[in-house]
Amino acid sequence: TKDREALKKWLGAQIGVLSWKLDGLTAVATYDNGHLIRLVTRGNGEVGEDVTHNAKYIEGLPLQIPFMGHLVIRGETLISYPNFEKINATIVNLDDKYKNPRNLASSSLRLLDSSIAAKRHLHFRAFEVVYPEMITISDSLDWLDTMRIDHVAFWKVNAATIFNVIEILENIINKNLLDDPTDGLVLTYDDVAYGKSLGTTGKFPKHSIAFKWQDDAVETTIRNIEWSASRTGLINPVAVFDPVELEGTTVTRASVHNIQYMKDLELGKNDTITVYK
Repeated sequence: TKDREALKKWLGAQIGVLSWKLDGLTAVATYDNGHLIRLVTRGNGEVGEDVTHNAKYIEGLPLQIPFMGHLVIRGETLISYPNFEKINATIVNLDDKYKNPRNLASSSLRLLDSSIAAKRHLHFRAFEVVYPEMITISDSLDWLDTMRIDHVAFWKVNAATIFNVIEILENIINKNLLDDPTDGLVLTYDDVAYGKSLGTTGKFPKHSIAFKWQDDAVETTIRNIEWSASRTGLINPVAVFDPVELEGTTVTRASVHNIQYMKDLELGKNDTITVYK
């Protein structure tokens, strides 16, 4: 959602944990008897890529911890904006430069050559203790401090305080005071058992909701309308326009839904349009 009132309504009478929605590559780390034994990427959600060979070069993810049990944590692997800019500055060819820290972090974590990955200053920030299950999200993240595992910054909120906290975090973003790449916030019910009791949708758990700032919108010029068949067999119009950069990606096409939508906008060739994700 991009609606703050929707966040407050979703939270209701519960205590929530509000944290940065970090923009990197999600990875899952597994420890056994104090040793990091596996690090895998999120992959397609079911099968990930084993990147354990690069784990020793990731800051915030110790190879040994003072916990003699089984521990599984999920987090984001990042490259900070300052390090991103330093690395991009060493790339001479403009076409080879990375568009955003997320792409650089993703390719760096997957590198087979660990000597290159070691120079990329990857950083891990946990956002969930998968196992062992704890009573609250906030307690589980605080516990990671004792393990010397870095975690995402978070704030406990309720319906009376959530707007004030969001405003503080928005000011941090607007003043460019955060080095970690982020594309919004995540609100999670602090009570783990309550969150799990809500189940999941087809793809996502119901214990959390993402909040995005207002859209970045860019003006461009429409060049053509193409037609595309949908999964259901409908033929839909697609606008083709001059390339624009949106949230770190180059965009040249967007659905314009149907003929009536085009008529309502009086949409045609060479029109100036505003594009957002």
